[in-house]
Amino acid sequence: MVIGEDSEFRIIRQPDVSSSKSAKLVLFFGWLNASPRAVQRYVDLYHNAGYDFMYIPGHVTHFVWPANSVKLARRLLDHVDTLAECNAFLVHAISIGAYNYTSCLMLLQDSQDRYRSFRGRIQGVIFDSLTIGSTERMKTGVKHGLSQNPVLQFLIPRLLSLYFCLTYRHTLKFFETGVKVFSEFPLRIPTLFVYSRNDPMCDAENVDVIIRKWREDFKITHVSFVCWTKSKHAMHIKEHNNEYLEAFSDFMKCVEDEIKTSPCKSKL
Repeated sequence: MVIGEDSEFRIIRQPDVSSSKSAKLVLFFGWLNASPRAVQRYVDLYHNAGYDFMYIPGHVTHFVWPANSVKLARRLLDHVDTLAECNAFLVHAISIGAYNYTSCLMLLQDSQDRYRSFRGRIQGVIFDSLTIGSTERMKTGVKHGLSQNPVLQFLIPRLLSLYFCLTYRHTLKFFETGVKVFSEFPLRIPTLFVYSRNDPMCDAENVDVIIRKWREDFKITHVSFVCWTKSKHAMHIKEHNNEYLEAFSDFMKCVEDEIKTSPCKSKL
């Protein structure tokens, strides 16, 4: 199995399962420079759970020019709307993938009627290694995602700071709106957060606040989380495999229970 950048929205089917029999799909929003070997772990994970796998790669161009992320989100929503055989979706978003998923949420807010079918078929979401908390966190994520060269890692955040200052209306303003939509307009579906305290790209305290807010203020009962003291960004499944799989199994049971008890429940 090869996951290429030229295969936008390619569905990786389960082995020995025809497309006519498969009605479940995970939309996997990947992180910067994710290797095929790393993504394969998640392909196997979801195939074993009975889901086909759609890979949505994340690129730095989505971050530095948000209009590209919005275009990606619109193409994705329009494409998924044509997949009549899939009656249940999951979303798994890692790092910058959650940023691209947020662009989808922003379109859902702006065009609720147009994407009503898509919204109604999302059954659960996993947020893994969110790059959230400040623009500095996002710039840190970009520098680590683009290069391991110390000189470039020094230069990239500074160049981005200048760039964002010059393009505020098209970049930073969009980020601020995106964070607000993400935190203030959650879908009322089973949600799992996976993160760590020492992740330089994720403000764990900010994630704590979002979880508490969704549970207490929005009364979303099925919001769970796993937070490690130490774990590497976008590598939790490798660093803490047993705990990760246990949390994933619990999440999937919650999703299946929700589908059985309220298949026609509105998701807003």
